[in-house]
Amino acid sequence: MGVVIHGYISARERRSRVKGRSAKRVAVERALAHVKYIQHRPGEDREPNGRKFFTESEENLDGRSLRIAIKELEESNVVIHKLTLAPEVSPDDKRAFTREVMQKLSEEKGQNLRWMAVEHNNTAHHHIHVVILGKDKQGNNVRLDKTDYPRLREWGDQYLERVQPFEMERAREERNRKEKERIEAHKREKELQRQERIREGLELPWMHKKIIREQYEPYSKWKQEPENKQKERNAEKGRESKVEKPYFNDTIFAAGKEWSRQNTAAELRELNSYLWDNPDERIPRGEYKKLVSWIKDYEQQRVPERSDELKGAERAQRNRKDDSFEYQGKRYSKDSSYDQLTGLASKLRGKGSDRLPIEQYQNLRGWIENADRARWARVTERQLEISKQRYAQEGAAKTSPGAHRAQKPLQQQMMSNPVVGLFMQGASLANELVRWVDLRDNRDRLKEAKDGLEDAKKDKHQDYVKSDRTHEQRERDQAAIEEIDKAIDENKESRKQRRKDKENEREKRDRGLDYMR
Repeated sequence: MGVVIHGYISARERRSRVKGRSAKRVAVERALAHVKYIQHRPGEDREPNGRKFFTESEENLDGRSLRIAIKELEESNVVIHKLTLAPEVSPDDKRAFTREVMQKLSEEKGQNLRWMAVEHNNTAHHHIHVVILGKDKQGNNVRLDKTDYPRLREWGDQYLERVQPFEMERAREERNRKEKERIEAHKREKELQRQERIREGLELPWMHKKIIREQYEPYSKWKQEPENKQKERNAEKGRESKVEKPYFNDTIFAAGKEWSRQNTAAELRELNSYLWDNPDERIPRGEYKKLVSWIKDYEQQRVPERSDELKGAERAQRNRKDDSFEYQGKRYSKDSSYDQLTGLASKLRGKGSDRLPIEQYQNLRGWIENADRARWARVTERQLEISKQRYAQEGAAKTSPGAHRAQKPLQQQMMSNPVVGLFMQGASLANELVRWVDLRDNRDRLKEAKDGLEDAKKDKHQDYVKSDRTHEQRERDQAAIEEIDKAIDENKESRKQRRKDKENEREKRDRGLDYMR
């Protein structure tokens, strides 16, 4: 299901505290106003006497019984819960959809909920407003929280997958297409900004960013900085307003998009990895803490009740001074090599791989950044030393008596100038760094052809599953898919043959080298 929006009206809320009036009475009035709003909101779908309500067993109600129940509600923490269900695919029968979702919610809570709902068809995306009373039919308080949102979306998707499978498939493909377009547009915008910085002289296109960073803040100085000072600087950088939003309306903005608790765990983990891989787009520390807390909440929901022994082991792991952790029989820590840490990070990105808890994953990415920075520490100084030695050796060879090389006095005087020498050293450094750039064409043409065939097969399959295709069109689609499969098999054989040819050439070259020896 696309979106689940939850809110509530309670006498304990600040908006219900009006001077000179009972907070309970104000909350009841607000609840009645909400019922009136969803029933009489302007739109082409509104009937003369307002939209009709429905329950789990009744149809076409005028809402009078709901208003009476709200007024007669006994003392409770919440007067009503406001729930909006906006599925990704508009159900053909919204009432049957809502009844199934609410029935499963009642079973999950173990309560006989009292609720009434109304359809809204006055927007491009149809939705359903559900009003749940703060007490169930047995008089027990009803509580909804963030852990219920993923379940509501899951139950809604199960209904739509069963009743409208083709529409769900098309909606999923459309969502993936839009997300891909958004990511591509974001990448293009970043590249345009980078080119603009290069034209303005604010960035060098050939120099590694970490080299430039090392010149502004040397690694040796950064490493010796006290930990409390580092925390203070990060806290000041990410400081935000102390006014907290309600948990159901709490969002952050990152990577050109708005995120909230309603995103899936996989989407939030992917955003976390994206922010680590793109330092220029990292968000303030306060918002980043929210992201990490949301991922932790998902992890706690999925982990079953643990034994006291396992909880004790986890506490011992958290109290380890070296902050190391074990993954698939290997232990990793901040002292592990850069190759080991990046290898683990690449393995975690693979499909079906075990996931690290968010705290251990954050430690891993932090260690990688530190190790990467250490790799570039003093690289400029080392390259300058190498260039000095090389030019000293070349100068000594060229000006030696045996070289029979005459040098003009004016040229000798210019080369002895320290400014000219510094310029030559800088030019040598730039030359060395440019030489590191791999300019070879390493494109795998056969692999590109295979990817193109796979995309063509996917597009043809999408045409095949459309509900409006005739029998003849489906036969043509099936024949095209078979032809594409044959082409993919031929491509696979060609790639195998190319690998064999490369192995044969390597063996011939090795035999030739052995013969020369």
